[in-house]
Amino acid sequence: MSLFKKIRRYSVFYILTSLCLTLPLEAKVFSKDLLQEMAITYVATLINTTDETKIQLSSLPLDDRIPDRSCNSEPELLTPSDPPFNRQVTLQIKCNDTDSWAQYVHVRVTETAPIVVASVNLARGEVITAAHLSVEMRPSHFIRVQYLDNPALLIGSRSKRNIRSGMPLLLSQICMVCKGDAVNIHANIKGLRIKTTGIALEDGSLGDQVKVKNKKTGKVLNTRVDGVESVQVNI
Repeated sequence: MSLFKKIRRYSVFYILTSLCLTLPLEAKVFSKDLLQEMAITYVATLINTTDETKIQLSSLPLDDRIPDRSCNSEPELLTPSDPPFNRQVTLQIKCNDTDSWAQYVHVRVTETAPIVVASVNLARGEVITAAHLSVEMRPSHFIRVQYLDNPALLIGSRSKRNIRSGMPLLLSQICMVCKGDAVNIHANIKGLRIKTTGIALEDGSLGDQVKVKNKKTGKVLNTRVDGVESVQVNI
């Protein structure tokens, strides 16, 4: 190969290489949906969850008038606060190249926890079975102290009022020990646990103090409800 041809070949190579280096790379387009998805993913990496609680993340919609953004580099995500977050965190998504833009995205952080809800309509006085109950995740800030997360505790109890399907079950809405029912009395005497039976003189739910009449002695006892048709007394 002649020297002239070699020089021409190398000249073409260097020209093409120079064009590749000088021409701008194709910018990536970031739609509103993509920006919101990036914000949610970023917050998710910062939050730790447990088996008992779950975190639900959602983005507040961006203004429809905001155009799609383009950036030659990967945008930077910034947040002014650190976990644990409150119910909402604001992120800045920033493009640092020649386009130079910034977009704020608000991410809603909702901590949820399991609660027992009625899976069917329950009538007043109805005995509750496993088929009547289900467990759903609900926002923790709406959950009251009287809500339960274990449906097994309610099986065999009775509804004190009509409860609509999908509604959480409150301890105040049921009686684990109902007036007139036969109940098991567990007595602790000097470290010994003795079992006898009695008749409930009033309604009660888990932890409530109720009066129970001992069937054998006829004595009225002050007891504490510790389960369905079960009370405890310390003597």
